[in-house]
Amino acid sequence: MKEFILIRRGYTLFEGLMVLSIFVVLFILSWPFLDRVRGRYDLEMAVWEIHSKMNHLKYLAIKDSVPYRLRIINPSYSVEKYEPLSSQWKKVEHKVFPHLNLEASNSPIFYPEGTVSNLASITISNAFGKYRLTLAISGRIKIIRLT
Repeated sequence: MKEFILIRRGYTLFEGLMVLSIFVVLFILSWPFLDRVRGRYDLEMAVWEIHSKMNHLKYLAIKDSVPYRLRIINPSYSVEKYEPLSSQWKKVEHKVFPHLNLEASNSPIFYPEGTVSNLASITISNAFGKYRLTLAISGRIKIIRLT
């Protein structure tokens, strides 16, 4: 007597819908956690970007032998290059952070000698935290996480 072995290939519609519904429930339950993580990530990426932009402007001013200025206008920053022929500042770059609050004590100017015009303190915050970047006249940048 021969026995038939039934080989099943694939899944039924019911099994597929059950797996999909489990994923949907897990996603809905994890949404508040993902929202918190995204808020912290946005804040830390903005701090990192502004910190690296200030370092870049310091070296760009030395390389091009022209002053550069970083202007903070909530919720964005602008990079401006000094044009010696027209004696005006020309906007080179502009970046907006829609869900962050940016404040600055002044707009630092990076000179070709490698120095900075004045002390600057930039505060970046949102509902998930607050950071302060302090810029010394020597060009040193310090990041402080505030509570």
